[in-house]
Amino acid sequence: MGKVKVGVVGASWFADLWYLPVLQMHQDVTIAAICSKTGESAEKMARKYGVEQVYTDYREMLEKENLDGICIVTPNDTHKDITLAAIRNGLHVICEKPMAMNVKEALEMEEVAKEGSVVHAINFTYREHPGIQKLKEILEEGLIGEVHNSYFEYSGDYGLNGPPGWRGTISKGGIGGVLQDLGSHIIDVAQYILQDEIIKVNGSLFFLENGNLVDFANKKTEDQAADSVSFLAQFNKGVRASFSTSWVTPQANKHQTIEIKLHGRNGSLHLLTCELGTSLQYAKVGEKWQEIELQGLAALQWDQPPSEEKFRPWRLTNKNEVWKWIDHITGKKESQLATFASGLSVQHVIDEVVNSRKK
Repeated sequence: MGKVKVGVVGASWFADLWYLPVLQMHQDVTIAAICSKTGESAEKMARKYGVEQVYTDYREMLEKENLDGICIVTPNDTHKDITLAAIRNGLHVICEKPMAMNVKEALEMEEVAKEGSVVHAINFTYREHPGIQKLKEILEEGLIGEVHNSYFEYSGDYGLNGPPGWRGTISKGGIGGVLQDLGSHIIDVAQYILQDEIIKVNGSLFFLENGNLVDFANKKTEDQAADSVSFLAQFNKGVRASFSTSWVTPQANKHQTIEIKLHGRNGSLHLLTCELGTSLQYAKVGEKWQEIELQGLAALQWDQPPSEEKFRPWRLTNKNEVWKWIDHITGKKESQLATFASGLSVQHVIDEVVNSRKK
């Protein structure tokens, strides 16, 4: 086939960081059009990346442009409608996480995608983190034996000064707030590493009000989404896990942190990754901790300046989910893609965590 003609809906800083540069780099892609609500940010991105057509309405873009695929980089409450419109026009779709506002929406999206026989993906970026890949490999080799207990955290501090834009609103982001934003990533990572699904949860949602974290039951602000979420989970094969996600956890100069602890019959693994680098450690029962060398990652150094490249060095490579999505469209399917099935599975967990606290 010729070049894949792609349209991008959403022209935010993240489209600029994660989508547009990779699409521009890919030899099989033409970025045909870009759309944003007012057109102002789309015009700016169009000039930067040499995109010819700019729109303020995605429906008009779908109607006028002969596209092959579409990237959806918009608020959560718009994902379903844009996805359904694109697939019904025969377009391949990659959608930002979380997949939707709730399971009902996500299920409809997945059903339509399967009926439409299109390549569909959710941008779960951290599957390709070399530390995540190594953890999965070590577990498959049986180094620590059967996993019994685990801990998964993804935290940041960009919500300390107030709800972070639409992500911090119930109306556009969902009541889970940070659970939809960072939590969706760590839920997917956990299920990906353990190759198992979460079947039971018990969670707590907290909201930052007047400098204090208040529980869901005491929340006063109507449209403010959760700023900090924790929950206990049980996987289908019996592994127990605790999860923590927050955008109001001070990070100093780490900026954001993913931490994973896996405890098995024969030993433990500990991954810590942030914008200062990455550390993966292993210890057998009763023995000393030892560092595991990771290819393609900067070692964790507390006295060095932070950078995006230390945290996500695969961003501008063929490991990027957007690049992989294009490869699947063109028939190159060497890499595994996070499909709508993965997005739906994560959405089930998000909904159950929220519902467990509301009961």
